[in-house]
Amino acid sequence: MFGLQLQLLIRDYFKERIFIVALVLILFVMGNIFGVLSAGVLEPGQKADLLNYVEQGLHGKVILENSIYVRQVITSYLQTIFFLFFMGISVIGVPLALLLIFTRGFVLGFSIGFLFENLGTKGAVLSLVGILPHNLLALPGLFLMVVAIIDCAAALTRMRFSSRRVQVTEELVQCAFLTMIVLVIMVLAGLVQGYV
Repeated sequence: MFGLQLQLLIRDYFKERIFIVALVLILFVMGNIFGVLSAGVLEPGQKADLLNYVEQGLHGKVILENSIYVRQVITSYLQTIFFLFFMGISVIGVPLALLLIFTRGFVLGFSIGFLFENLGTKGAVLSLVGILPHNLLALPGLFLMVVAIIDCAAALTRMRFSSRRVQVTEELVQCAFLTMIVLVIMVLAGLVQGYV
């Protein structure tokens, strides 16, 4: 019963914000496409440096201890989410949030394109085991956060420039609640990235 209510609540939330969701997804896909294209135009020296770095990791050379790496990844994720939250409630951060989505898409597209182009099947497998697992958590969390702050910023803007009454407190509480959910998702993504 509770699961069905939660599912309906989530569906309704995204249905009401379909334009924002579409915008975020389009920017992410555009970033992916540009990233894949950029991987193909690297200078030979840059390609060799990146391949050397990948080979070091594949042959067991420890660049960073797992526990230190996990701590750094989780800290980075949490800083990003807090940055997005405060930028969203100040309204000026919406373009930065959209830029972050595009950049994330670019980095993923570049990484997967580079590995596949230079390592072939080995690169595809490496992408599946090294890039995909934590992004199955991190990307939906990031998308949810960006949709939430754009929605919150839109409500704050409506309040400022509209004569209609807007429930700002409700929007802020909703955004803060979604931020807490995203923080948990990002901690899990960091653990998966560091240990899996």
